[in-house]
Amino acid sequence: MGILITEKPEKILIIRLSAIGDVVHVLPALRLLRSRFPESRISWLVEDKASDIITGHPDINDVIVFPRKRWQKEILKFSKTLNTLSNIISFYKKLRGEHYDLVIDFQGNLKSGIMNLATGSWKRVGFGRGYCKELNYLTTQYQAYPPVKKMHRIDKNLFLLKELGIENGFQRPKLPVFKADKKYISEFINSDINPSLPIIIIHPGTSKFGLYKQWPPLNYALLADMILDNYEVNVVFTWGPYEFGIVKEIVEKMKHKAIPACETRSIKQLVELISHSSLFIGGDTGPLHIASILDIPVVGIYGPKDPEIYGPYNGKAIVIKKDVPCSPCRKRTCGDPICMSSILPDDVFLGVEKLFTTEKH
Repeated sequence: MGILITEKPEKILIIRLSAIGDVVHVLPALRLLRSRFPESRISWLVEDKASDIITGHPDINDVIVFPRKRWQKEILKFSKTLNTLSNIISFYKKLRGEHYDLVIDFQGNLKSGIMNLATGSWKRVGFGRGYCKELNYLTTQYQAYPPVKKMHRIDKNLFLLKELGIENGFQRPKLPVFKADKKYISEFINSDINPSLPIIIIHPGTSKFGLYKQWPPLNYALLADMILDNYEVNVVFTWGPYEFGIVKEIVEKMKHKAIPACETRSIKQLVELISHSSLFIGGDTGPLHIASILDIPVVGIYGPKDPEIYGPYNGKAIVIKKDVPCSPCRKRTCGDPICMSSILPDDVFLGVEKLFTTEKH
């Protein structure tokens, strides 16, 4: 790689634009970076849809929001095209005007590469050829080459700092929540949930982009009934934008009563709700990675993605995955997602039994 940080950089920029789970995977590296440079000004460049997870974070001085979704909508409207183009130019000029002493690109694709170049920094650090995408390595001056390609994303991000001479191992990061969000979730728990019983959270949805990783609603209904047949617990179904219909369908198929969560209007509210749980069950989504980083026991339902790279990152996790020849894969659509459909409610319940029994005793 050829670079060690021998001086204290005054201004550092982290680039990890999206998605929620990927942003969470950089937080342990942020913790190390702040520990090494307590006086440096650390900024984080992130897309609007994932910005909430790091807003108000004590290890970050500035959250720079790249409003990609808004600009994509506005630039197609004739009345707003010129104004949007002006805003884009101003955004990049401001980014360059910050004169960062160190830019660390944890994303490693074309989007983040454009941001690298826009900063004009003389110390742009990222992953080398074969460990990034879309020729990103051409936009950094110093590249890291992890020892293996199959490495968990958290370990890969920590390796990037190791190559900068920052090595202390994994430190559990912080996920800050505002008082108003704590109050909102507390009101839901106190009014809708039996406070004397543990909470098991099930998150059945995925983003629209990740629909190929979604387990069938009927399976979640059968699983929840199995849990309530065997344990005295609160089963709470969390949901994100456009996902309440899935939760409603699941609850209606159940013989026992489960609780649809309140609407979580921000990621911070979801973080707060998950923090009250004794067990989290779900697929490879942002909420699962939030639960994992909070050290909540996790049962992960994995199909197309490789859990060695994208799995939960704590010692209290069990991954349920079927050994099918086509998995892992990189397809975004599939006519026969056998990797998910072959996982049965009994398979997941076995994981729940092992983990929940262990945690209770």
